[in-house]
This record gives sequence, structure tokens and C-alpha cells, in this order.
Amino acid sequence: MKLRKYIATCAVVTMFGAILLAGCGGNNDKPESTPEAAVEKTEEPAKATEAPEDNKPKDASQMSLKDEYKDLFSIGVAVNSWQLADQETLDVITKDFSSFTCENEMKPDYVLDYDKTIESEDGMPEINTENMDKIMTMAEEAGLKMRGHTLVWHSQTPEWLFHEDYDEDKDYVDKDTMLERMEAYIKKVLTFCNEKHPGTVYAWDVVNEPASDDKGLREDSPWFKTIGKDYIEKAFEYARKYAGEGVKLFLNDYNTEVNDKRNVLYNVVRNLHEKGLIDGFGMQSHHDREYYNADEVKATITRFAQLEGLEIQLTELDMHYNDNSEEAMTEQAEAYRAMFDILVELDKEGLADITNVTFWGLNDGSTWLTAHKQEDSYPLLFDKDNVAKPCYYSIFDAVAASDK
Repeated sequence: MKLRKYIATCAVVTMFGAILLAGCGGNNDKPESTPEAAVEKTEEPAKATEAPEDNKPKDASQMSLKDEYKDLFSIGVAVNSWQLADQETLDVITKDFSSFTCENEMKPDYVLDYDKTIESEDGMPEINTENMDKIMTMAEEAGLKMRGHTLVWHSQTPEWLFHEDYDEDKDYVDKDTMLERMEAYIKKVLTFCNEKHPGTVYAWDVVNEPASDDKGLREDSPWFKTIGKDYIEKAFEYARKYAGEGVKLFLNDYNTEVNDKRNVLYNVVRNLHEKGLIDGFGMQSHHDREYYNADEVKATITRFAQLEGLEIQLTELDMHYNDNSEEAMTEQAEAYRAMFDILVELDKEGLADITNVTFWGLNDGSTWLTAHKQEDSYPLLFDKDNVAKPCYYSIFDAVAASDK
């Protein structure tokens, strides 16, 4: 989940529709009627004149992004289990989003169980299913689908998994042993999801962030060190073997708009696609006010859309702004609108099969970016109090504008 570190020309895109807001944080108040018009010689009292629909302040409580985009692609959000457990927060989630990704709780660090592993009879990794079970049960009760994130990743994976006797003081295991461990781990996670909660997880990020920020693959990954570059293909082989019917398999990475990295990832995905091992490509889409370039987003989508039948998802979308002034939030709304204009156009015209856009966090008060950037960040659709921001309305309006 890193931010792009390259410098690109910021695209300035004019919005197709004005954002009808009364302030930076949005206006959720109901519109007031205009004063009664004076009418002469009438037998009935004059009625209040309604403001034209286009001139009324918008009320986010009466709007739903998931409903507005339902004919194009699903809208998702990254959350934590405590947010699903809080009814007030859950209501905010289910109003606008039809799917969610666990921000952390499905990553290997949270799933792999060291104590069970070192006592396992077959010597293979064991998993803790208690928290997964709780999260998927809450998802089912709320009517939400899940993106599984993530199975194989160089980060947030316990180092002991790669060592002899699961002891970090010992050497790495050999390739064959590591492949056995990888298959056992993937099998146990996917089998649990399929058998205990069939249909809840509709897609998995099988391999996360395999490409280096330089040219080539990330060779410092312990998966690469123990297995070699084949670890990516093997992970997809095992996932395809054990994933339930209809569960989609994705490769996911950040900075996918950087040309050199885009080329590396395209070659990896093309190989997997030719072998029938992958269903989609995930563009994390962590953007920054200074470096955001809508044209490069479009270039990446159209490049991967060349692979027939490949789904495209924006899996971790946010846009870092360290200023929440009215001017900054209006600019952010324009930037988000530029992106969604592209997504809507490509999907409507059949130029790309975009199937989901997931925002990485529910509101500005819970974003990972504040800690990561070590400064305040205001990257999401809602402020810390879950009040819709200008970007919420600009994204909502992109669909209607495309019909004009």
C-alpha cells in the first residue's frame, strides 16, 4: 500500500456537473421552499414554489453510490471488524457499499497460527479461523460480499513461515518444502471459506505487490528467495485448485500507472492469463494530490484490457490531500471526478471490464495515510464524522453526466 514516488503531470479536468454543496463538508440539510408567490384573484391559497430539482442542495442521506453504479461496477470499502460490529458505522457502510475488504484481518500475519503450526502432525502451517469466521458471519448478516486480501505477500507475513522448523534463527527451507507450505496454507484458508461461508468471498488477491519499484520483480520477497520467480504462478495454481466455484483470482499491486512497473506487471499477468490461472488485475490506486495523473490511470486500464476477459478493479483507492480547506476539497472532488469519468466511459463503451472500485477506508478519521505520511490526510469520501465530502457528490454525478 505504498504511494507512487514518481513525478507525473497532474491532469486538470473540468467537471461536467457543478457540485451542489453549501460547504466543504457537504450539506445534508433538506432544502427549504421559496416564499409563497403572490397571486392575484385566486380562490385557493398560493402554494410554495418548489426550487427546480437541479438547484436543490443534494442530501447524501437520500443517495447511494452502490445503487447509482449498480449497472456498471460494484462499489466497495476497506474496513475493520470493529466497524462492522458497530451498528451506526455498519449503516453507513451498507448504504453506499455492496462489498468490503478487510484492511488487515485477512492478511497472513492475522491468519497463520504459530502455536498450532509447530504442533501440527504433518509439519505444515496451520491457520486460526476464529476471527475469519466472525468477520464472514457479520458480512453475511449485513448482506455484504468480501474481497479476500491477501494470500501471498512479502509484507505482513510471519518470517517464521520460511525457515526450517519454523525457527527464524535457522536457514530458509528449500524450494520443495516451501511449495508444500504454500499449498497447505492456501488450501486451508480457501477450504475454510468455501465450506463454512460459501459465496461470501467473491474474489481473492492471490499475490500482492510482486513487482519492484525498480524494473523487474521484487527479489527481496521471502517467497522469491525460497521458491524463485515461479512462486507467483504456483500461488495461482494452488488458488485455482482450491477456490470455490465462481471465486475470482486477482494479482494486485500499487504504482501500476508507472510505465516500467506497468510493463513488468503486464507480462506477469499475460502469462497467467494465457494459462487460465487469473481472472483479474487489481490496481491499488493510492494517489497523491501532487502526482495524480488521470491519463496514466486510463493508460493502465486500457493496456490490461487488451487481455480478453480480464477484469479490472481499483482495489485500494484513496487520494491524499493534507489540507481540508474548501479549495482543496473542491480540487479533490474534481480529481476524483476525472477518474470516475474515465471509469464510467471505459466500462460503458465496453473498452474495459471494470467490475469493482474499492475505497481504502471509510472516512478521513480512520485512514492509514495519516500515520503513513506522518501528517494529516483527507483522502476519502467522508469526513471523520461520516459526513459526505464534495468528492462524494462528484463521483455520484459522473454516472448521470455520462448519459447526457
